[in-house]
Amino acid sequence: MSYFYEIRSTTDTILKRDGGFASQDAAKMAARDDAKKMKNAPRSERLDVGRILVGQNKEQATRY
Repeated sequence: MSYFYEIRSTTDTILKRDGGFASQDAAKMAARDDAKKMKNAPRSERLDVGRILVGQNKEQATRY
């Protein structure tokens, strides 16, 4: 199973989503780095960062 993260705005829209991380901590660290970059962007490009969510992708086994 792999982990993903979502960075959401204060209006709860998804600003960025990325996945394929081996652990929850790796997804959290990547999300924090990206959110920090978004917040430190020049004023004209700054996004309204609100929350960071981390989740787990579950693969379903297919039966034949």
